[in-house]
Amino acid sequence: MRLIVGFFVPLLFGVAAALWTPLALWYDMKEGLIAFLGFLAASLMQVMPLTANFLQSDRLTPMEATRLTASLTKQQQYWMGLLSATIAAMVIVIVGAALKDRVADMAPFFWRISWSAVVCFFVAASVSFVLVKMLGLFKGMMSLHHLRGELVINAAKREAAEKIAAIQTKAESINSIVPEDYGRIVHPN
Repeated sequence: MRLIVGFFVPLLFGVAAALWTPLALWYDMKEGLIAFLGFLAASLMQVMPLTANFLQSDRLTPMEATRLTASLTKQQQYWMGLLSATIAAMVIVIVGAALKDRVADMAPFFWRISWSAVVCFFVAASVSFVLVKMLGLFKGMMSLHHLRGELVINAAKREAAEKIAAIQTKAESINSIVPEDYGRIVHPN
């Protein structure tokens, strides 16, 4: 379902933009879109190394370490995909803005579809694709947060159980050096 929404919504926005917005509108918004996409790309460049360094031993079992590694790998792939889409959208916005005057006088593309509409479609679809994918950014961060919390709690429980076992072992070793009749009440005859 998420995959369908991830591609259907941007296509819908692209078609709507092609039908009802002039290329001049996107040209006027280019500075804001480029600034936003640039900020997003810079943020992703910061968060990717943090995610890569998120893997710490914390007394994890091999199964927990494998689970954490798989989740972190999936998240890194998501970051790289989002970064690639962001850079592609930025290039499309820049090229689309540069083509504004050139496509205005060109003959229609196909079935009387103007080249301006084609450029509007690509700009709107690429930017909305990035926006839709950004929603997964928050879900991914929370997913990693919950997984990490679960693993830390499990490690803390194991450590507490080990401490209890060590205390019991120590208590049993003390009991073994105390004479068997130690503390026995002796009644006078």
